[in-house]
Parts: sequence; structure tokens; C-alpha cells
Amino acid sequence: MTKNILRLLILSTIFVGLFSSCADKKETLESEDLGYWENQNHNYQPIDVLKREIDKKIIKVQQYLTENALDGILLTQVRNVNWITAGLTNTQIVLNKDVGAASLLIMRNNEKYLICSGSEVGRLMKESLGDLGYTPKVYNWYEANPIKDVRDEVIKNIAGNGKIGSDVDYPGTILVSDSFKKIRYSLTDEEIDRYRWLGTQTTEAVSEVCSLVKPGMDEYEIEALTALKLRAKGIIPTVLLTAVDDRIYDYRHALPGGKVLKNYAMINVVAEKWGMPIAVTRFVHFGEISQELKSKLEKTAIINAKYQAATLPGAKASDIFDSCKKWYAEAGFEGEWQKHHQGGAIGYDDREWVIYPGINEDIQNNQAFAWNPTITGAKIEETIIAKENGFEVITKSKAWPMIIVELNGIEYPQPGILIRDIKSGEIVEQSDYKISEKE
Repeated sequence: MTKNILRLLILSTIFVGLFSSCADKKETLESEDLGYWENQNHNYQPIDVLKREIDKKIIKVQQYLTENALDGILLTQVRNVNWITAGLTNTQIVLNKDVGAASLLIMRNNEKYLICSGSEVGRLMKESLGDLGYTPKVYNWYEANPIKDVRDEVIKNIAGNGKIGSDVDYPGTILVSDSFKKIRYSLTDEEIDRYRWLGTQTTEAVSEVCSLVKPGMDEYEIEALTALKLRAKGIIPTVLLTAVDDRIYDYRHALPGGKVLKNYAMINVVAEKWGMPIAVTRFVHFGEISQELKSKLEKTAIINAKYQAATLPGAKASDIFDSCKKWYAEAGFEGEWQKHHQGGAIGYDDREWVIYPGINEDIQNNQAFAWNPTITGAKIEETIIAKENGFEVITKSKAWPMIIVELNGIEYPQPGILIRDIKSGEIVEQSDYKISEKE
């Protein structure tokens, strides 16, 4: 009996100690600022501004329906749902899939419908679409499969024999994704305002990573740090290219491979919020860079400046492609353009299109672009918006070393390489400097 009592006393003491320890840890976690979440508001703009944007887009949709003799358009691609709802509605359950878990049907008579299974309707109607005037049409999740698919019936019950376009293969519709996506290319004023904020936040995250990485980190750790800094702002990375030292020279699309950083690191991301992706690349170097790398970066900066200067509303993308071959040759790197795609339009897709021989696209006013010229070991990548009075860079870095490229008397600032002391890791003070094509 005495032994049993002793055992109980020992177990009680252990239990109380464990409980007290857990309670202390819980209190510590609750009171400690973990530092990984910035508590950014999801909706950067007030609802009345977003509804004004949506009204403009509904007009565009109605014009598209009229021009294409359609009675309605069904939007299922996540990026199109984001576009038509100004980022208020998210149907992307699987993050690596662009086909959402629900569809929006907009009719020429201005009726709007949410078509989805019962598992999605409550959240979507309560949190956004009910307030935006959509009527739910619900089917059972198990009735949309290869044996039986009731979605065709849902469409017919709404549209009758009407002609419905769709951005994905969907029963009872006509695939029109290629032509429809063009109406989202030219951004509204409200979108540009939102995009500016996103460009700043994304660039700040990438710049911060460049100030935090240190020799000894491997590429996977740098990738994780980059993802953390973006997600802390509520921004989702869709491309994370992280490479160090020789791998930057060896590969143009350098997914992390685990190599340990010694001197040179590249952080290249595409990251999005509200369905709007931002593309930006930055480099950090520990110790002075070689004259060869400095020269390559300056040549790349000149080429990117020429891309920016050529990105004018009304210009033909095919002409820009033809010109880029000359730009590389003038920089002393003829044929280098063949080693990596040169970028193109962005906005609601990582690239709405990239330039290629004979591409049939024109630059639109207020259209976003991300050019990414490379010369082995160096790269420049910014996100810009083409405007009638000149382009706007929306991925500007604060306190970042800049190379000022002068073309025909106009200055085009381009991001340089951040230099950090190889021993202390401190950022080395760098002054912006100007170059011209003659140099």
C-alpha cells in the first residue's frame, strides 16, 4: 500500500510539472511576437472601389458577348474568377490548379449565377458573391463525374438553347478561353492601384531576403525564407527560383538544388495576390563582384532599358522580338537571347504571353509586362505597366543600388547587385551610377 501511494505521489508530481511546463509554454507563445505574420488586410481597397471596378469589367464582358454572338460566358479558371470579382472571390482549392471549384455564369441579360457543388456554395455566397448579385445553382458533388455529369443540365436550365462560351472544357459550352483572356489585359485604374501595392510588397520581401541570407545557407533554406517572407504578407509564391554561385551561371531556370551559398545568390519570384502575379529578380553578392560580372549586368541592364523603352501602347510584340536580337548583338552577346525566353505580358497569368517569332499581339494601354533579359550569370527582371505617357515600374526597391541607363537622353533605372561584406555580412554602401550604350 505504501509503495502504491508513493507511486501515485511521484506520478502526480510529474503530471503537475508537465502541466505547468505546457502552461508556461502556451503563455509564452501567446505573449511572444513570433515575427512571421505582418497582419496585412486582405482587401487593400474599400468595397465601393472594388464594386466600381467590377462594374467596368461587366461592361467589358457584355461587349465581348455581343461581339462574339454569345448569350453568356462561364468562368471557371481561377484567374478569370479573380479578375471579374476584383479579387474578392477565391475558388482555388488546389493551389497548383487553375481550374477552380466553382464557376460564374454571366448572361447577356445581366443575370449572374454561381454554379457549384453544395460544399462550396455557402462560403462563396456568404463571403462575396451574394453581395455581388449572384444567384446560386447547386448540384451534388457526386453528380459531376465521367459516368454522369449534371452540369450540362444546369447550364440548359439557365440558358435554354443559348450559346454559352467558357474558359475551360465544360459540358454544354463552347471553349473561348484564348479570345476571352484578352479583355483582361488592359488594367483598370483600381487594378493598377492594387498592383502597385502588390509590386512594392513583393519586392520588399525579396529585398529583405537578400539582406538576410548568409554564406552557409543552402538553396532550400533560402527558398523557404523567401516563401515565408511572401506568405507573411499574404502573398502566394507561384515561382521560386533560388540559385547560388556556379548554378546561377549554369542554369537559366535554377530551381533550388541544395548547393551551399558562398558568395553569390539569386532570388527570382513570381508571387500573387487577388490573382495578380508580380515578377521580380534580385541578386546579392558577398564581397566585390568581378569586372566580368559587372560588365554582364550592365549590358543586361541596357537591354532591359531598351525593352522598357519599346513597351509603348500600339507597338507590335513581333517588332520587339525582332529588335531584341539586335540589342543582344549590340551588347556583344549575339544569340544570347536564344538561351532563355525574354518574357512578355503579365497581369493575371505568370505570363499572359511571351514574345516569339511572328507573335500576333499589340501592346495595350495600361497593360502589365515583365521582361527578363539574361546574359550568363546576370539577369534583370521587373514588372512594369505600359502607359501612353511612358511606362511605370511597380517593383521598385527601396535603398537598392541602381544602374541608371541613359538612352537617347532618357534615364532608365535598373536594379544592380546588392553587395554585402564577406566577413560581417553588413550591406556595403553603394552609390547609383549612370551608364550609356556607348560605355
